[in-house]
Amino acid sequence: MIRESKIKTLGELQRRKKQVRMETELAKREFAHSIGTTRGNATNFLVKKVAAPAGGAVVGLMLLNSILSSSNKKQQVIKETKVIHEYPDGTPYKEGRSRSKRSRLKTFTGLVGSLRVVIPVLQAVIGAFQTHKAKEAAQRANASARRS
Repeated sequence: MIRESKIKTLGELQRRKKQVRMETELAKREFAHSIGTTRGNATNFLVKKVAAPAGGAVVGLMLLNSILSSSNKKQQVIKETKVIHEYPDGTPYKEGRSRSKRSRLKTFTGLVGSLRVVIPVLQAVIGAFQTHKAKEAAQRANASARRS
């Protein structure tokens, strides 16, 4: 609330200062109350309007799927067979002996993906550090200018 200043005495200034403090305190309390109310309303909304219908839909789809799959298909039993891997010359294959090009490509792709995340973070940290150093240098320059 902005008003034109019609304060002419020290007593009026003190009264206005006290009034501003009370308005500020009231605004803080109202803000805290609205955050609590909003948090409660948001939780209530999410549970009743989002989570419950979504959960019901998922359970319904699972039930429908189980009903349709049990009536249409009989479960088949798959027997496991043991596969022996060996090279054409007859030597057995040992895991970890050689890496395929596909696994190397996955490793490289994962490394590039992680670098795409890490590099902007490092840039932000370096930028913040440089900004802090520049502020300190400016404060030192201001302090030395005031001394002389």
